[in-house]
Amino acid sequence: MAAVLFQRRLAHEGYVVDIAADGEAGLVQSALEVYDLIALDYNMPKVDGLSVLRELSRRENAPPIVMITAQNDTETAVEAMRLGAYDYLVKGQSAAYLLLLPGVITRALEKRRLELEQQRTIEALHSQNRNLALLNRVAQSFTSTLDVGEIAQTLVTSISEFTDTQGSSVWLWDAAHLDHLRCVAICPPRAAEELAEMSLSPGKGIAGWVAQHDESVVLDDANADSRHAPLGDHKLQYLIESLMAVPLRARNKIIGVLELVNIRSGRFSTNDQVLAETLASSAAVAIENARLFHNLSERTQELQVRNEELDAFAHTVAHDLKTPLSLVMGFGEMLRDSYDLLQPQEIEMYLSHIIDNSTRMNHIIEALLLLSGVRGMAAAQLEAVNMGDIVQEVLNRLDFTLKQSSTVVSLPTEWPLVTGYGPWIEEVWYNYILNAVKYGGSPPVLQLGFDKAADDVVRFWVQDNGPGLTVEAENLFKPLVRGSNVGNRSGHGLGLSIVKRIVEKLNGQVGVESVPGEGSKFYFTLPPGGR
Repeated sequence: MAAVLFQRRLAHEGYVVDIAADGEAGLVQSALEVYDLIALDYNMPKVDGLSVLRELSRRENAPPIVMITAQNDTETAVEAMRLGAYDYLVKGQSAAYLLLLPGVITRALEKRRLELEQQRTIEALHSQNRNLALLNRVAQSFTSTLDVGEIAQTLVTSISEFTDTQGSSVWLWDAAHLDHLRCVAICPPRAAEELAEMSLSPGKGIAGWVAQHDESVVLDDANADSRHAPLGDHKLQYLIESLMAVPLRARNKIIGVLELVNIRSGRFSTNDQVLAETLASSAAVAIENARLFHNLSERTQELQVRNEELDAFAHTVAHDLKTPLSLVMGFGEMLRDSYDLLQPQEIEMYLSHIIDNSTRMNHIIEALLLLSGVRGMAAAQLEAVNMGDIVQEVLNRLDFTLKQSSTVVSLPTEWPLVTGYGPWIEEVWYNYILNAVKYGGSPPVLQLGFDKAADDVVRFWVQDNGPGLTVEAENLFKPLVRGSNVGNRSGHGLGLSIVKRIVEKLNGQVGVESVPGEGSKFYFTLPPGGR
């Protein structure tokens, strides 16, 4: 009867009330249903109210409980409060206590609301403190490395931990194809190798759209969005459902996109977006700093190499120009001072020496200009080149030197077409042949030829009959390096350095094969022509 009155009174106040037949039934019922509040009468069949309260207090997230006790039963009320009851109500002989019931219920529910609010506030503070600590740790990780891949991997690992997502990835503009995004990091990493081969054009997929529009995107159902391109779903081994993508922005430009997929609980929140954008911004700055550092390092190394070459050139030019210049000046003075006393054949000989040494000086100057041109030109206009015509032009340039040294040259009957830049290739042959004449046998016997090398490239070579070389092959193509078996023969020491730089600009390689006592074969490779 008391329970029915209880139910009617609260129903009048707008509450929905279920009644349990006894304490045992109440425990079962409270386990099956979710209630905002439970009221317990101490005197219940089978299981009394305190026993039920004791059992409910062991449950996680139990609702607030109000104990209804008999009149003057202070001991039960105190025990009920000790066990966790929010309040208690003394039941008298009349039904007047029911008038107090709504107020007791309201106070208990309000107390519960305040507790939950306080709990949420504390949890939010703990979460915020945790995120701040993690952000600080991640920021330190970003600044502790200059490896772009490591920065990107730290970003995807951290953001997946922060937001509890199934996966995340970083897409950056491809250095080789500046109009495409390439996946550089993914979490979990099981599909990293396959996705690393994927690229997105501007506007393609959510990541492409974000990179193009510089705007974050949050989707509860990515497959319902026309911008979504599920290119990597089968490689990820799961379907993308919820998705968030934020731009990687550094120094007022977009360098890539951070993408998160499939949040495990609920949906992406505003806090998730703020956190992702904050981490993305820090990572973008770190990536740009790493790139700038690497560019600066490369530039510094390049300048160092250039300065070394210029120092070497200044030294060798001063040395090598001195002798022919002295000869030109000496023969010129003799012609000026003794012209009337000289025989015609003597005058002709002096003039020949002047022309020969002037030619030598001109070659040194041409080498300087060529080296400067190759260093300064970003790329040459590549085209199909007839190697036979180029070799013949070089032999014509060296005609006087070849005749003077009694050099014997053997050539193939036909030459292949290659892809290159004619003026540069001509200088390669010029330096190789001149090098072979200087350091070959007495007289020099040269064989020029070609063969097919690996990767379908064409290898061209000059074989001499000299004493061979004892220095390492890679050192020969540095300025001022000469083999130890070349005696005191002159040379300005930059010919092979120029060859190496030219051929590498033309997408080829240089090298030498040499056995002491059996001569040397200097070669270079070029892509085939006619494609």
